Amino acid sequence: MTARPCHRCGEPIPTGTYCPDCHPGDTKPTAHSRGYDAAWTRLSRRARKLQPFCSDCGATNDLQTDHSPEAWARKARGKPIRLTDIDVVCGPCNRARGQARPGREGKRPGQRPEGKAQKALHLEMITIKGGGGVA
Repeated sequence: MTARPCHRCGEPIPTGTYCPDCHPGDTKPTAHSRGYDAAWTRLSRRARKLQPFCSDCGATNDLQTDHSPEAWARKARGKPIRLTDIDVVCGPCNRARGQARPGREGKRPGQRPEGKAQKALHLEMITIKGGGGVA
């Protein structure tokens, strides 16, 4: 078997991409330890079913539910998060909004991304002419 270099230090290793000293390990906490339980999963699924598009740009793929600061405050007080405390957005818009949890860096919680078209909210007005027909 041919040895390959470790991606970080360059030492030859028999298998894998990192040597044991350089292996990054699993650093991201589980979803449950970050505050996402079965109730959150049900609420998120319900919100995305009721609104199958992004509130900011109108995208229909990679939909996520974004928390308002009030949602985390309710959770901290032991109260359930309500449907009115969350917003359906796509992944890029959710990341652009920043963190909603208190004490985290990022944009102001709930702030919409700059320069995004509000496609989902633009409705074309249809005028009805005197004869009942649509123009």
